Amino acid sequence: MEVNGYRSDGVGASVAMVNAWTGEQGALPPDVESARDVLRPFSFLVADLDESALEPLLAWAAELRAFFVITDLERAVAHVNDLLARVEMRPRLVDHGRGLHLHHAPSGVPFVQRIRINTAMGVANLVADYGVGRSGVCAAADCDRVFADTSRNGRKRYCSDACANRANVAAHRARRRAATPAR
Repeated sequence: MEVNGYRSDGVGASVAMVNAWTGEQGALPPDVESARDVLRPFSFLVADLDESALEPLLAWAAELRAFFVITDLERAVAHVNDLLARVEMRPRLVDHGRGLHLHHAPSGVPFVQRIRINTAMGVANLVADYGVGRSGVCAAADCDRVFADTSRNGRKRYCSDACANRANVAAHRARRRAATPAR
């Protein structure tokens, strides 16, 4: 079954917000244009994002980070249910030239509310479909970025190919050092 972009865009936006605006690597608060840049790839009408959205988006990103840190399914479900309880949803079917699809946000809601609804639904679907084994904090020792894996094999443990490659090279070098006899 092909799923519309709202499902994957909610997860992708969650990861992007957390990685851009939280943790040690996301220490710089965004300005309007950089926040738009973070959210633009995920089908949001970023022209609606203004200065008043920045503080609530940062707070929501922190709430989303808390989800990615959780490794226990029961705790993850409780956290996601708390996120869902704090958003107002009125799902509806719409067709604006791309075929029928489901919108979770009521028509005309403010930008921050749309982000909160779609990211909460995205992580809820992630947990419902995969549990907590497909999301988390990057396995690289020096990285605090998060990931969500919706691939077929579900083996992702790093936030990016760069982190995976660095970890693999470090492991390879460690094995070579261990195998080399002392002189």
